[in-house]
Amino acid sequence: MKQTSSKAPTITDIARLAGVSSITVSRTFTDPEKVKPQTREKILRIVNQLEYVPNAFAQNIKNTQSQIIGIVTDDTFNQSYAWVIQELCKHAEAKGYAVMIFTTNGDRHSEAKSINTLVGYKAAGVVLSVIDDSEEYDSSHLKILENSATKLIQLDRQYDTSLPAVYVNDQRAGELIASVICKKHYRNILIVGGSENSRITRDRIGSICDKLPPEIQVTILYADYRYERAKEIIANHFSAGSINYDAIVGINGAISLAARNIATRWSLQQVNFLSIDDIPNAEDYGLFYPCVVHDYKQWATIVAENLISAIENRPWQQRTEINGFLKNHY
Repeated sequence: MKQTSSKAPTITDIARLAGVSSITVSRTFTDPEKVKPQTREKILRIVNQLEYVPNAFAQNIKNTQSQIIGIVTDDTFNQSYAWVIQELCKHAEAKGYAVMIFTTNGDRHSEAKSINTLVGYKAAGVVLSVIDDSEEYDSSHLKILENSATKLIQLDRQYDTSLPAVYVNDQRAGELIASVICKKHYRNILIVGGSENSRITRDRIGSICDKLPPEIQVTILYADYRYERAKEIIANHFSAGSINYDAIVGINGAISLAARNIATRWSLQQVNFLSIDDIPNAEDYGLFYPCVVHDYKQWATIVAENLISAIENRPWQQRTEINGFLKNHY
C-alpha cells in the first residue's frame, strides 16, 4: 500500500483508504481514546504503511523543523528521572530549544497521544522512557516516531535495544548490590522488583542472584515501578506470610521507598535496606543505607548533548551505558 509517488500522503488519503472521515483520522492522533479500537488500529496500520507523519503546523512551517524537544516519561516521581529531566531542560534551553514534558502515568494511549503531538509539531527531538520495557510490549504506536524526522533517544527503559538510548548498566548495579549482601553476611533477603516481564527488573535481579552463594535464601517479589502500587503490593506480601528478612533490596528508588514505608508500619526495626538508586531525600531524614547511584548530571548531559548533536547533524554516540557506584557501603 506504500505510495510510490514523491507526493507525501495526506489525512484525506488516509481517510479514503480507511473508509472513515478526515476528522476520525485526526482524532486518532489527538484523542485516540475517542476512536473505536478496531478503527484506530486500521488507521494506524495504513499510517505505518504509507509512512505518514501528521503535522500540526502544515500550513505554516512545511519545510521547517520546530525548536521543540519533547520528554515523554512514565513517572516523574522517580527521582533519577526527575534529576535527568531537570538537567536536560537546562542544557536544551541553553541551546535555544523549548522543552515540552509529557507524563504518561503508565497509559499506552497517553503515550501514543504524546508522541503523535510531538511529531505533529515537528519536534526536533524526543527523549522517551516507555511505560513498558518488556519484550511483549506492543510498540506499534511508536512507529510514527521512527518514520519521522524527529530524533529519538530512549531514556533508561527501552522498547527497542537497537535504537539510540542512554541507559544504566543493570548487570553492574546488581553485582554491586550482591557484593554488599555477601560482605554483610545476610542470609535471608527479599528483592522487590518492578513487573516480572520488565527487562530492567529481570537484568538487575538476575545479576544479584548470579553472584550470591547458594546458602543465602532469596525471595523475589514482583511489584511495580510506581510508588503507590509498589507500596500496596509489598503490604499485601507482608500480610500474607513470613517477613523474617534480614535485608530488603529495592530495584529502584521508588520501590525502595515503598518498602521502607511498609517496613516502618510493621515496626521491622532489624531489617536492613539496600537499593539500586537513592531513596528520595533519605539522608534528610537520617536514613543511610547501601545503594547503587548514578551520576544524574552526567546522564542528563550525555542525553542532551547527543540529542542536540543528532538534531544538528553532528557526530554523536547513539548508545551509551551508564555505570553506577556504591554509596554508604560501609
